[in-house]
Amino acid sequence: MHAPSILRLVLFFLAYASSWSLSTANPLEKRVSRTNPPSGAVVVRQSGATSGQFTTIQAAVNSLPNDGSARVIFIFPGTYAEQVIIPRSGQLTIYGSTTDSTSYTSNSVTITHSESAAQAGSDPPTGTLQVNKDNFALYNVNVKNTFGSGSQALALSASGSNQGYYGCGFYGFQDTLLAESGTQFYAASYIEGAVDFIWGQHGHAFFEDCTIASVAAGTITADGPTSTTDSLFVINKSNIIVSSSASSSLTGQVFLGRPWTQFAQVVYTSCTLGAHINGAGWEIWSTATPNTADVTFAEFASTGAGAAGTRASFSKKLTSNTGFMAANVLGSTWTSWVDTSYVL
Repeated sequence: MHAPSILRLVLFFLAYASSWSLSTANPLEKRVSRTNPPSGAVVVRQSGATSGQFTTIQAAVNSLPNDGSARVIFIFPGTYAEQVIIPRSGQLTIYGSTTDSTSYTSNSVTITHSESAAQAGSDPPTGTLQVNKDNFALYNVNVKNTFGSGSQALALSASGSNQGYYGCGFYGFQDTLLAESGTQFYAASYIEGAVDFIWGQHGHAFFEDCTIASVAAGTITADGPTSTTDSLFVINKSNIIVSSSASSSLTGQVFLGRPWTQFAQVVYTSCTLGAHINGAGWEIWSTATPNTADVTFAEFASTGAGAAGTRASFSKKLTSNTGFMAANVLGSTWTSWVDTSYVL
């Protein structure tokens, strides 16, 4: 008489356990701690690597087949002095070991390289990390170009659609982060630089809950599209601060952006702006070439000391963020590839 009830309980438990294991296997799931590789991942370990594991990230990337299969790389803690170039066609997710995947603050994996455009001959080849593909996700990895001032020197060169960066850190001085083309989503990440350090020509990029830090006087963004539909950067619910590495408070010495071309489009929505943001907010490209004729430079619901002041005449204050939400920037199918657990 009790056997059917017990059997039902056992069957229910097995079904529940199966459902739980499937849900936790989702490669785009946000976890508080991620210190061990998921099943099937290619493993990078700087020291103590065993058979089948790699000591450099590029070697792990090179080991993957260049086909349409989805692959995962897991990186154990360490500072990896190398350039990493990713061209493969299939979905690739890279996880850095961390005790807190919700933020960049506990990252234990850093990729570092020093190279300038003066050395390389152009900007993109200087990138410490170069992602030249669609369908890519990076979690909890710091990426640094340590060249410093004096020339363009990229931490990230990103060209491709459906790219997501979660809990990452990008460090440089000039041209730190190149969102060159495609649709890209950055969340809970740290971006540091001084001159035009978020830039691109054809990219549609949405920045959610990021910390954007200036290390010296300059401009944060430099968008350079060839038409009003060619590129759009929206920075949402982010903190715009002075880096702890800055030599001074930089009060009034930083601008939200300047137009690389006359069609530049950059919008800040619901951001907190520090006192380092100049009262004009936005800056012309140069005296000879102001590039302001067709720009969209705008803010919605800015707060903080940097939100005060008389803004530049070629910019605007919005009464709504309509037209500048994630779907407007990334397309109607954005939730199919963005890790929405990072959306505020």
